Amino acid sequence: MEQRNTYNTKQKKLIREKILEMEGDFTVKELFSELIETDESVGLTTVYRAIDKLVEEGEIIKTVGRDRTIYYRCVEKCERMGHCLLKCERCGKMEHEDCHVVEELEEHLKIRHHFLMDKKDIIIYGLCESCIKQGEI
Repeated sequence: MEQRNTYNTKQKKLIREKILEMEGDFTVKELFSELIETDESVGLTTVYRAIDKLVEEGEIIKTVGRDRTIYYRCVEKCERMGHCLLKCERCGKMEHEDCHVVEELEEHLKIRHHFLMDKKDIIIYGLCESCIKQGEI
């Protein structure tokens, strides 16, 4: 039994390392394919569990694309109050931004609409500066 716990710990470490190598958004299937290519014997269930744990711990974020596909991404931990993520719908780039308007929106929703906003997963979709410059909106 001790052997199995060690094996699972090694698998989880491998999954975490592979996730850190991933650039941009990725799906569970893409991550699993990357693991298979390195000839590592990691089960799909283990990958799902590891991802759920990393989301819970705040090391990666989970987003749902406009096509309803679930994506994940490493993100810097942030304890700051007025922050959000800006995601470009064209190139997929995601940037962490600090903006006082997020705090103002939180206060407005609380006072005017009696609603407490969960600020840990605020993602605003649009077009980044580079994509705007490259073509028509």
